[in-house]
Amino acid sequence: MCDYVIGIIDDEEFNIKMIKGIIKAQIDKKVEFKTYFINDQNETSISQIYKEIFEDIVKNKLTTLIIDEKILSDSNELRGSEIFRNIKQSVDKFPMIVLTNFPDDCMKDNIIDPDKIYKKIDFLNMDSAMSKELVKKIFLNAQKYVEQRSVVEKRTEELEDEIKINGYKPQIVSALIENEEKLQELKPTDYRQIEKIMKPDEIRDILTLLKEAKNLLE
Repeated sequence: MCDYVIGIIDDEEFNIKMIKGIIKAQIDKKVEFKTYFINDQNETSISQIYKEIFEDIVKNKLTTLIIDEKILSDSNELRGSEIFRNIKQSVDKFPMIVLTNFPDDCMKDNIIDPDKIYKKIDFLNMDSAMSKELVKKIFLNAQKYVEQRSVVEKRTEELEDEIKINGYKPQIVSALIENEEKLQELKPTDYRQIEKIMKPDEIRDILTLLKEAKNLLE
């Protein structure tokens, strides 16, 4: 089993091969790559890319994502920073970076934190110290994400077990809901885990009790 799965969004096979080669040459880890090759600008194709990415994140088949800023197809242009923003809106803490020749253009829209924007001239220069440092940062952020997600998912399982043993105690349910809010920042979900073990009315009743208890203490 590999340590990391790195996703690449690009429209040029040569760039994809370059990115893979640079990472393999500089990191002594088991790495796999998943390419999301955009060669069609129609809405259906792009939506399918997003769907596939989100499914891979949920299933732990993707650890981090490298996105090219300028993607051309059929004389149209898709900005990688827009892809970055759309993914971040659904899963805020998933690690991603954008590769660009014009970093200032990415920064103008305040879409991406400056440290998530990599200059191509630096990243693709395999022999430079800067390239090694940027690759190292990608893996440090990926490792942090994997560890954080593991902790939150484990805590979710522990709280679910507590509910099975001790019942729907408000403190436990509250802790589970709080933990799931953290999990939703790490992977996209259409539902809460708690909905598997409790009915919506039961969740609302417990949250009402917690709110009333909090008001009494204030």
